[in-house]
Amino acid sequence: MNAGKKKLNTLLFGVYCTMMLWLLFHRAGPADGLHYWEQIKMSINLIPLHTVMRYVRLLDSSRPVLVRLAVINLFGNVIMFIPLGFFLPLIFARLRRLWKTLITTLLSISIIEILQLFTLLGSCDIDDLILNLAGAAIGYGLYRMMPES
Repeated sequence: MNAGKKKLNTLLFGVYCTMMLWLLFHRAGPADGLHYWEQIKMSINLIPLHTVMRYVRLLDSSRPVLVRLAVINLFGNVIMFIPLGFFLPLIFARLRRLWKTLITTLLSISIIEILQLFTLLGSCDIDDLILNLAGAAIGYGLYRMMPES
């Protein structure tokens, strides 16, 4: 990749990362009236596919607002991480193997989930990790389909 393309890709990746940080951490703070550790307990899910199955059941709801919520959560968690799986191997030569991209993504998402949990600016959900990794794997597949230039 020539220097101009690399700079452009790095700039796009930086914009993507900035947008993601804003989306992931620009939320309302802690709930009033609950102690910190009570809020932590309410904001964690370590049971794989528990949240996914709740949202899948909502897809069959007769209430459009619930269907919309389910679609946004299920597909949004995948789609939002496609660029990460694409840009990591594109910009960083050391991450051109799928397993290296996925390990880097796994570590990044784990840090984000833990930060969201302890800052009370989101939840810590194993299903987010699963869906985000799926998105990164799709992004990596798109990277691999690119013609060599």
